[in-house]
Amino acid sequence: MNSAPAAVAWDVDGTLVDSEPLHLQALQAVCAAHAVDLSEFGPAPFVGIGIHEVWRLLAPRFGSALGTADAQRERAFRHGVAEHYRAGAHLLRPMRGAEEVLTTLAGRGVPMGAVSNSERAIVEANLRAIGAFELMRFVITLDDVVQAKPHPEPYQRAAAALALPPSQVVAVEDSASGLQSARAAGLRVLLLAGPGDLAGWQRGADLALGSLHDMLPWWQAQTGSPSTPLRSSQEQP
Repeated sequence: MNSAPAAVAWDVDGTLVDSEPLHLQALQAVCAAHAVDLSEFGPAPFVGIGIHEVWRLLAPRFGSALGTADAQRERAFRHGVAEHYRAGAHLLRPMRGAEEVLTTLAGRGVPMGAVSNSERAIVEANLRAIGAFELMRFVITLDDVVQAKPHPEPYQRAAAALALPPSQVVAVEDSASGLQSARAAGLRVLLLAGPGDLAGWQRGADLALGSLHDMLPWWQAQTGSPSTPLRSSQEQP
């Protein structure tokens, strides 16, 4: 992949928006209402996993509490989680560096889109909460694909929406499923890694980012674009 990057496809949850705590609270609220225990899944379950798969794992624990037909039960579960989530969306905050990077790339005319394993209502709530919705040329969500991440379909759709070869699109991700999806679709991948988090699967990324601030020097080196970022007036140093 030798061509210079020309566009960015953003993961949203945990990459642009610090949303994982709210996702967990919404899931816990629905599960607690039906006495469903999540403790065996650890303190941060289902990161990067679509709601279809979460429901598949939890469905037997709900019994007939949400109805009798499988489709009805899943709809009720997803609706409950989404309603709890949207009720708390005003508390969402951008990940560190997100405002600076988004403002800088938008100011340089870089095409950007969002690619998420969450439902459209949640993705749009996330992007609007940090003022990023209008910066996206497209939003690809769980509702738009047949196969969610880690399947390559979401990022294949992103490259098609941008009308660019996949090698000219950079995916920014924070999960193993997202990395696998973008790689399989032929994109470059920048991975937002936690402090000291250098698990083996992360070595498949083009670059591990300590924060989104680290993306701008990499972008400059790859594209020869100006180094001075356009800092948002709302972002604190």
